[in-house]
Amino acid sequence: MAVTEINITASGGGNIPCMAAFPSGGPATAVVAVPSIFGVNDDMAMVAERLAGEGYIAIIPDPFWRDEDPGIIGHDEEGRARAFARMGRTPFEQAFGDVTDVINDLRARDDCNGKVAVMGFCYGGPFALVAAAKCGIQAGFSYHGSFMDKYLDAMPDVSCPLSFHWGDNDRAAPMPVIDEVKQTFTARDDAEVFLYPGGVEHGYMLPGHGEAYNQAAAELSWERTFSLLKEV
Repeated sequence: MAVTEINITASGGGNIPCMAAFPSGGPATAVVAVPSIFGVNDDMAMVAERLAGEGYIAIIPDPFWRDEDPGIIGHDEEGRARAFARMGRTPFEQAFGDVTDVINDLRARDDCNGKVAVMGFCYGGPFALVAAAKCGIQAGFSYHGSFMDKYLDAMPDVSCPLSFHWGDNDRAAPMPVIDEVKQTFTARDDAEVFLYPGGVEHGYMLPGHGEAYNQAAAELSWERTFSLLKEV
């Protein structure tokens, strides 16, 4: 499916730049994917194409469009420093407001069937959890989500299935954090944590993360993702 660029009006003013991919056919479930700190790059284009190829509308908003250093940032040492600095300048509440605006825009579209899921990669992981608590979405997905322990207080308000995925060697999500997430999920029968063994690293879903990319774990994650999406 062809990837395109669209703008969605931000409730606080301005336009949120988004990558988008649309399936053929009638109204479809939409998926909002929040990227890593590196921005809406080729990895996110792959995500959008894969979702659209399975029949879902894919929208990937740029959380950093207001920043002084916008756009795509590379994975080298300098790029990582820039990306972390940019993240530090971007309040979560501001970026989450954009995600909320995108969700609301999708629900009003004729080509959306009214159902919306949110997925997040790395930095984007907590957005799936908070959206599941605050936005009435149909499912939340996180892949090697970072800082998830800071947002677990949202769990009592979650009203949809959750599917969270980590490798067992994730430098950004050490096992005590993953265990804490698992513990908060135990009271629900529609929330799962999948742990991929064998030294699977942070960023395993995304080819742009170089040696951290793990095709076997990524494909199993996609299989589990589409299995749940078909049920919403």
